[in-house]
Amino acid sequence: MSLALIILIQASFYALLGMGYVLIYRATRVLNLAHGDLMVFGAFLFYQGLVMTNGSAPLAITTGMLGAAFAGAIIYFLLMRPLAGYPAAVRVLATIALAIVLRSLTTALWSGQTRYPAEYVGQLGQAIELAAGLSISVIDALIIAAALLSIVALPLFLQRAAIGVDMRGVAENALLAAQRGINIHNVNALSWAAATVMATIAGIFFSLKVRLGPDIWYVGLAGFAPALIGGMDSLRGVAIGALIVAATEVIAARFIAPHIALAAPFLVLLVALWIRPWGLFGSREELERI
Repeated sequence: MSLALIILIQASFYALLGMGYVLIYRATRVLNLAHGDLMVFGAFLFYQGLVMTNGSAPLAITTGMLGAAFAGAIIYFLLMRPLAGYPAAVRVLATIALAIVLRSLTTALWSGQTRYPAEYVGQLGQAIELAAGLSISVIDALIIAAALLSIVALPLFLQRAAIGVDMRGVAENALLAAQRGINIHNVNALSWAAATVMATIAGIFFSLKVRLGPDIWYVGLAGFAPALIGGMDSLRGVAIGALIVAATEVIAARFIAPHIALAAPFLVLLVALWIRPWGLFGSREELERI
């Protein structure tokens, strides 16, 4: 497999993660540091669905995504809504506490044992032949397709769908939106639900491609890097940020040392904060909020 194709696959995965960060930040101005643990929790819901349905991927995916949407909405109503009037730092600390709780809950429900959901869905490892002698697995092709669909569909949804316009209105001026009759809490809960579903989709792909365990939360946390590099208020900017992070990670693993790749997203993030902290496509006024 060529280096460019590997970078594209990794960038697609990071784009799915990064869009979850942006969705929540745009809606509630909260940097959700529990995103990685929500990814793991949703992936375990998917795994549980596979076990209960004897390997039915469609039913398991439906279980995981519905469970994730419900969990995201509940987290907003029970945790984030009561903290709406508090400083941003308090709400960020609340997401750190949430991450610890989710990690403990996931371990209590499914233990710390590593699982391999791909054993239930073996055909995803089959190769698809491409041009020039290249090949790609079914799961990698699905990762790219899901990322491209999300990059195109989410901005269109926010621009044209009625609820998408409401989400944009709440993100830009919550007080004015409330005065216009929009239920801002329902809209924010929807944003949390959608972001948790995005995290779950990324978690499902990672679990099928690599493994599943409570300790992979750090993979989800790395998705913050492309979100900030692209701009915390730019969904399409996440795609560029994801390409930058993925290219750095893959090149570091290939030409320097494999263990350096684990730190690559955060090294790129540090450089981005130094050069352009509001992101490539972000607004300068976002800097103070971050």
